Amino acid sequence: MRATIAVAGPLAAANLAQMAMGFTNTVIVGSLGSAALAAAGLGASLYFTVAVVCSGILTAVAPLSAHAIGAADNRTAGRIAGAGLVLAALLAAPVIAALLVANRLLVILGYEPALAAEIGRFLGAIAWAAPGFLGFAVLRSFLVAASHSRSVMIALILCIPMNAGLNWILVFGHLGAPALGIAGSGCSTAVIQWLMFTGLGIYALAERSLAKYRMRPFLDGWDEIGRILRLGLPIGGILGLEIGVFSTAGILMGLLGADALGAHQLVMNCISVIFMVPLGIAQAATVRVAVALGSGAPAAARRAGFVALALGVAYMAIMAGALVAAPRAIARIYVDIDAPANRGLVGIALYLLAIAALFQIFDGVQAIAAGALRGYRDTTVPLLLAVVGYWGIGFAGGWLLAFPAGYGPIGLWSGLAVGLAAVALMLTVRLHFCAGSAALHKRLGAVAAGE
Repeated sequence: MRATIAVAGPLAAANLAQMAMGFTNTVIVGSLGSAALAAAGLGASLYFTVAVVCSGILTAVAPLSAHAIGAADNRTAGRIAGAGLVLAALLAAPVIAALLVANRLLVILGYEPALAAEIGRFLGAIAWAAPGFLGFAVLRSFLVAASHSRSVMIALILCIPMNAGLNWILVFGHLGAPALGIAGSGCSTAVIQWLMFTGLGIYALAERSLAKYRMRPFLDGWDEIGRILRLGLPIGGILGLEIGVFSTAGILMGLLGADALGAHQLVMNCISVIFMVPLGIAQAATVRVAVALGSGAPAAARRAGFVALALGVAYMAIMAGALVAAPRAIARIYVDIDAPANRGLVGIALYLLAIAALFQIFDGVQAIAAGALRGYRDTTVPLLLAVVGYWGIGFAGGWLLAFPAGYGPIGLWSGLAVGLAAVALMLTVRLHFCAGSAALHKRLGAVAAGE
């Protein structure tokens, strides 16, 4: 448990630091008015959806490198990280191209030309963050595998005030800079992402304990790139499915009225902050399971996976209690709950917070079980299970409850909760199966060797 917390703690702090930067951007852009906030909000959502899915592919560097490190094959671990940097550069090009033409697609979909143009200005700036963001994802995965997760945390925490300062300068035009509006926020994000990548790169090259890995962008590392893609594409697919189901739920909420959509966004923001801790535990589980397997210790791998699950359940149970005990205090953080104009929104939000409390444990379990399974290099079956759980059960059930059954926002979120519970149960069973199979293969290998 101590070993898991030692890895997960800095990663959870790093995840919260990223959330803090997004919150800072929203506050500063919000001062420009509702139109600017809407344009930047949608633009940021488009950018991070595409970028996070691509970074999900690159997180395969973590289990592959950790497995090699556990097997004392440092050279292979370094080659995997180098191949990840090459793949990040290859993925960045289509991401940039897609973002630069996204505003034209929005016009075709029926957006007002002025709004689409404003979104295009933001995307034209933030698109250039993609290479830095994806390169950072590779270095982050490698450094966590090499037991240097604190460096990731420090880099992100240092960037919080830098991001706020750059936004203040570029959005409003302070210190002699031109006032770029929401494009300035996009430029700020791009600069920060490149600084994060550069900072981790300098650390990886300068830290003596990392020299043994000889990490370089190998142009001949096509075998390693293939390994990353085989393991990483299903990871990116799972992230896309999860992001997609909640994004689509937001669209459906809009059909139920402005109060329903506002309540959905309020509760989603709240549980997203809570989720950063189990996400850190999941990332730690990936590395600890992979290192144990690489060193030939399947029992230790199993213990690492299920200890991580226990930690996640304990934390999310506490958070569920907080959501049940103080829903009005939580809602007050976001809106004036005493204002008559917010009465409808607050009423829906209180119901959604109660439902969110019910599925907190399931949300943590599914994330951590998926992380542990990545340590076993098992990603294809979890992808299929996610399709069934998120969409076949969660989205379909939510739609049926919200519209044909007439339960509205409560029905939609209830369906999503059932879908999360189904994914959590299926992934936990899958983890138990993989852990048992790894131990069995270890015993059979020992028998075959005559031990």
